[in-house]
Amino acid sequence: MIVAFSTSSEWASVAAIMPDGELLWEGQEHAPRRAGAACLKLVEAMPFSLEDASVFAADTGPGSFTGVRVGVILAKTFAYLYDKPVAGANAFDLIALNSTAALPSKKGEYFVRVPGSEPYRTELLPAGVRGYGAAFDEPAPPHAKHFAALAASLELTTAEAFIPEYLIQPSISTPKKPYLRRDA
Repeated sequence: MIVAFSTSSEWASVAAIMPDGELLWEGQEHAPRRAGAACLKLVEAMPFSLEDASVFAADTGPGSFTGVRVGVILAKTFAYLYDKPVAGANAFDLIALNSTAALPSKKGEYFVRVPGSEPYRTELLPAGVRGYGAAFDEPAPPHAKHFAALAASLELTTAEAFIPEYLIQPSISTPKKPYLRRDA
């Protein structure tokens, strides 16, 4: 069984999926800034034991910098704990595998991925695009249950090698004043 996490948006989701793609269970919770707690709550509600998992999977982004890392760390932690492999899928595939998908980038901008093409950044969304953000009346965030369509093609790796994917460098600022060293 594959236990999958998606935490790259304000929605946290967990799914249990058979290797042939059969969806066994899924849960989702709106959890801005608390994806980790939401996923652990969903795992507790899952009618299976994590010990039954053969693979742990996570949404590798793009999306919220911290959110993506939460899902990746959950998958890595459980993989270490149960000595299992991990796998990932990008957020675009977890929104719409074979359709154009979009997710927010910077204010007023979106990353758009057309199947078979590299993602690009734009202010104008193409017609028929699925995704989430301010421009969507009916948002479709990434969801762990969409790992079911990817189950047969997941590339397994070790927990040590599993990392998020970034389209742009994280915008982490450095302190304006250097930190004071206490040992100086």
